Amino acid sequence: MSETLTATQREELKALLLAARKDVQAQMQQNRENLAPPAADQDGTVQGNVGREVDQALTNIDAADLARIDHALDALEDGSYGLCAECGCSIPFERLKIEPQTQHCVACKSRWEQGKSHARA
Repeated sequence: MSETLTATQREELKALLLAARKDVQAQMQQNRENLAPPAADQDGTVQGNVGREVDQALTNIDAADLARIDHALDALEDGSYGLCAECGCSIPFERLKIEPQTQHCVACKSRWEQGKSHARA
């Protein structure tokens, strides 16, 4: 268990994670409903392909977010929550409050984002 988080802080973060999980699940449900088969116009042309692609992409993003939230909840239970997956240092409570499903400290996340931006250049 991370020594930097108190029991009260862990409970607060767990509540944030559970609320985020509920929100993501609701958004996924809405996106799935939007994926219903497109209707044909009066002239028989099928409409909504672009909207369906957007909804599918959003569903995929939500599924990734849900996996991160579930991973954080599992880590909370096994005592590894709040530790950076890259360097193992404690992630500050204030960072976890902002993004409770984060798996990286600011330094490691910054290095990853810098590497990602260099790869695009």
